[in-house]
Amino acid sequence: MNGIDMPTFFATIVTGLEDVAAKEVESILGCKAKPDVGKVFFECDIRDAVLLNFTSRCLHKIFLLLERGTVSSLEDVARLACNVDYSELILPSQSFAVRVEKHGEHALRSLDIAAVVGRSVIESYLASRNVRLAVNLDNPDVELYALLRDNELLLGLNTTGQSLHRRFYKVFHHRASLMPTIACSMILLSGWEPNESLLDPMCGSGTILVEAALVARRIAPGLRRGDLALEKLCFINKEVIEEVRQRLLSNETKVMVEIHGIDASPKSVDGALANATKAGVVDTVSIRVGDALNLVNYIREPPSHIITNPPYGIRMGIRNIERFYERFLTSVKQAAPHATVTVITSKPGLIRRIAEALGMQVVETRQLLYGRIQANIIKLVQ
Repeated sequence: MNGIDMPTFFATIVTGLEDVAAKEVESILGCKAKPDVGKVFFECDIRDAVLLNFTSRCLHKIFLLLERGTVSSLEDVARLACNVDYSELILPSQSFAVRVEKHGEHALRSLDIAAVVGRSVIESYLASRNVRLAVNLDNPDVELYALLRDNELLLGLNTTGQSLHRRFYKVFHHRASLMPTIACSMILLSGWEPNESLLDPMCGSGTILVEAALVARRIAPGLRRGDLALEKLCFINKEVIEEVRQRLLSNETKVMVEIHGIDASPKSVDGALANATKAGVVDTVSIRVGDALNLVNYIREPPSHIITNPPYGIRMGIRNIERFYERFLTSVKQAAPHATVTVITSKPGLIRRIAEALGMQVVETRQLLYGRIQANIIKLVQ
């Protein structure tokens, strides 16, 4: 790539979990990562970008940063887009598309930004290669991404394709299923380690359990996707991709871990087992029907960590959510009096009040934007 050994990348993430994502990038690549709103920036070589696409558990999409600057008009957008040499990034035979995302109040429309960037790409390529690139909005070989936040425009190239939160093992979807990248962030924030026991007493489709098992088994979640955009990118050597893939496959292991889940719904338990089977970790987790409000009837050995996504009272139709949370935390107190408890909720004040009344201490609270819901991850110790 024009002799640049350490290009800049940025990755998109759930807003509110930027520091978690930055720490993950640093732990995988050993480089410094800078958190930003809904994203994280870092410098790494192409091999490391491949590694991150395969192994990241918290990131959504990873972009090669092409340009970054302040814009106030479509002319500014065009100037920024024309600074890039696209001949190094796209083959003459490949198609491309431009996706636009905006945050804040802007006079510029998304369609106009996409049209201006697209025209700049075509004209630049015509000038350098004498070839008119094809546009394919449905299934492009190369996807460019323009992110406008306030008056700053980021122009990137998508090395991921569809978001990494679309895990390979999801054959069963619970109606209130937790996003896997959030599940992994909760696991990291909880402080759980594979040599400790973990329980999800409202496991639903088993996302937290499967993600924890993937961590314990050192299985890279992106490795089995088979549809990562980097496979089509001309500036990424196929031998590099295969070398990273084989190294990660050889790193997988089978370990004895204590990862347990229960759910009141037999259908959810069957679905969670199906997901665990597809993930290749069904022998690493135990999942059965059980009642989170009466944990003493289902727990033999108290777990060191409880990580769960309890109902918010919205989709699940629970009329008295305060009473539900009170019964749940009381059940935890009785069955696992020394466990660290990590939950995600839309009612942090309610959880805090009930927990403190039961003698639990809130050690961390963080707000995140989960779809259209302002959710909070809360960590409790007893």
